Amino acid sequence: MFGDTWKVINMPKRNILSNVDEYCRREGEVGYSTNGYKVIENLLNSRTKADKVMMFTDVQMWNSTGGDQTIQRVWAKYKQFMPNAKLYLFDLAGHGTVPLQVHNNGVYLIAGWSDKVFDVLHALENGQTAIGYINQIELK
Repeated sequence: MFGDTWKVINMPKRNILSNVDEYCRREGEVGYSTNGYKVIENLLNSRTKADKVMMFTDVQMWNSTGGDQTIQRVWAKYKQFMPNAKLYLFDLAGHGTVPLQVHNNGVYLIAGWSDKVFDVLHALENGQTAIGYINQIELK
């Protein structure tokens, strides 16, 4: 969870909607800014090796501290440490903004949410195209 600050919140492995309720209950714990870069910065500073970073956000990611750190800059540094890492930004609000270049450097912008998105990501990582995977789905 990120805002003015950030923190790790371990969510139970149960229904995603109950996890949403848990996040709503914890509203304000980390403030209300959108300093998503702090999550990546911590991965880098702690030398945490992650092959996938998934951020569920409205992608209105700014630096509210007035400093020059941005998610674009911190991600570029993280990619030097973990060249094959991928950053998945799940746009849950549709404001139409993009906080960093998504056409390169292992960054993917995904609009909306469905639990099926993980099946599509798995297919993409195994050489399929999203359209190819979707066309294989049998409608009942």
